[in-house]
Amino acid sequence: MIRIFKWYNNLSKQIRDSVFISATLVGMISTILSILGVSLGDCKESSIWLRMGIILGTFLLLYFVTYTVIGIIFRNLIKLTIRKTSVSIGCGDIFNVSGLRVIGCDTHFDTRVDDIIIAKKSLHGQLVLKHGDKDEIKSTVAVEAERLGLQKNSDGLYDFPLGTIIRYDSSVDNHTYLMLAMAELDAQNEAHTNMAKFELMLMKMWREISRVYALNDVALPLLGTGIPRFDDGPKDKEDLLRCMLCTLNSSGVTLKSKVEILIYGNVKDIPLYEYKDMFHTIPRR
Repeated sequence: MIRIFKWYNNLSKQIRDSVFISATLVGMISTILSILGVSLGDCKESSIWLRMGIILGTFLLLYFVTYTVIGIIFRNLIKLTIRKTSVSIGCGDIFNVSGLRVIGCDTHFDTRVDDIIIAKKSLHGQLVLKHGDKDEIKSTVAVEAERLGLQKNSDGLYDFPLGTIIRYDSSVDNHTYLMLAMAELDAQNEAHTNMAKFELMLMKMWREISRVYALNDVALPLLGTGIPRFDDGPKDKEDLLRCMLCTLNSSGVTLKSKVEILIYGNVKDIPLYEYKDMFHTIPRR
């Protein structure tokens, strides 16, 4: 019995919920028929195996319909609550949403977009080239460095701690960006990290967002997908998404606005429904 219970709990949430809903519907149908005085036993030629077959067939039909409907409804978007913070997860382009836009950068907040230090196709590169002004960004970074008491290094750049957020109001597209010190560059200008360091960065990021968001909605891309060099092995989208959600939950941060996590492109490879009740708790009275 214990093995069956463990096996059942290891099934996906979509399968378990479909089984539960289907079994509930079969029970409701049976109850309604009993109230109406209708029973499969009333059929003279029905056997126990026929009755069981009808019940099983009805259950399987309801299961298939329920599983399909859940997949369609929650294929591209889910909503959940983490520490009273409303979070939605879906697909989209960070540059096409309202609210504050989080953009992952290196710890220098560099503006050299040359496909060596910063890739032109990266979100950091697009911010500098299309959605922001290089001089404005440099000035904003310098002001924040002064606030934190940082001095330039031998390369003439500031070294910000991982997870630092710098709020940048762009005069180019009139949107506010939260530039995030997400990864450190090595001597070859390659971004390296590992999961432990990535989690610590996210923990500080949530606290920094809480400091600067001023009750505005916040939109984030799926962070980490642009870092190809996790020193402890490659991470897929599910690993990164779960890490973002878990660090928000454990950070102690509660935002009084909506948080939107955007997955660029297709989300079919991420079973979003599995995250729906990930942090569901029973409220205490």
